[in-house]
Amino acid sequence: MQTESTQLQKPDLTIYRIFETLSVIAFVLLSIYLGYQLVGIFSNVFVSHFYLVPLVVLFSWLGADFISGLVHFLGDSVGSEKTPIFGPAFIFPFRDHHVDPKGITRHDFIETNGNNCLVSLPILIYYVFFWESSGLLSFLLAVFWFFLLLGIFATNQIHKWAHQDSPFVFIRTLQKYKLILGPEHHKIHHTFPYDTYFCITTGWLNPILKFLRFYESLRWILRIPSPVKLETTSEK
Repeated sequence: MQTESTQLQKPDLTIYRIFETLSVIAFVLLSIYLGYQLVGIFSNVFVSHFYLVPLVVLFSWLGADFISGLVHFLGDSVGSEKTPIFGPAFIFPFRDHHVDPKGITRHDFIETNGNNCLVSLPILIYYVFFWESSGLLSFLLAVFWFFLLLGIFATNQIHKWAHQDSPFVFIRTLQKYKLILGPEHHKIHHTFPYDTYFCITTGWLNPILKFLRFYESLRWILRIPSPVKLETTSEK
């Protein structure tokens, strides 16, 4: 991970803050509308195939967990906070997080979730304005994307909860039963050399990807240098 050991200087993201706010609003409204559409299609046409929906939801959350790990790995390992376009808005939060792991707990809702809403909008816009169901497979694919995007939307919030000292009781219960990422599980990633357990939605895929040496292979393929040790703010 190519990160400085000193506190990073936060870039000026005033304009980007506006985009994040609009993205969160658009994501919520479009998700509600798409969810309404999918419920209507399901109740009218595909209710006899209800048993498939939980399987699709499960695969969508596994997909969200995998994507969270891949993006997290790339954010920690590729480029820098000075990389044009992506550096200040996308790479900086990953690098700064390893300097100050508790910093994410001081982020408000927009700062925590704006990025993920923004990158999810193109697919959401397609399904709301251009998609038409053409059969069971098409419907199930739409359900997959719907819950995948919800998982991506929730990822940074779940990550934030994993760093909070006292999240809500309901959140602690979800963490306890490993339905979402928990603090003990995530602490493995924040232990030197910070090269494993990148998935931060549920964390379910972390042991599997570690066993498969997925990130080591990806690091070799992309010719990414090995991580360097950081001086971090105490995680407490």
